[in-house]
Amino acid sequence: MNKMIQDTWFPHIDPLVCIGCGDCVVACPTGALATSSGVAILAEPDRCNYCGLCEALCPVDAINLPYQIVVEAASWPIS
Repeated sequence: MNKMIQDTWFPHIDPLVCIGCGDCVVACPTGALATSSGVAILAEPDRCNYCGLCEALCPVDAINLPYQIVVEAASWPIS
């Protein structure tokens, strides 16, 4: 894996675990993922919006998002 991508917030895809099913590639709304040599890859890292669909859909847990996105409810009334 590219060292720059490995050390950033981008999804990490373990090529030793990936079975190349392509579920993540089909589900990716931005086209950031592709398959190469029978495994998923982050082909267009600048397109990744960190939505988490790839990680959630991977049947073998080959994709890991290194940071958790937390959305907190507003503590004041919103009209």
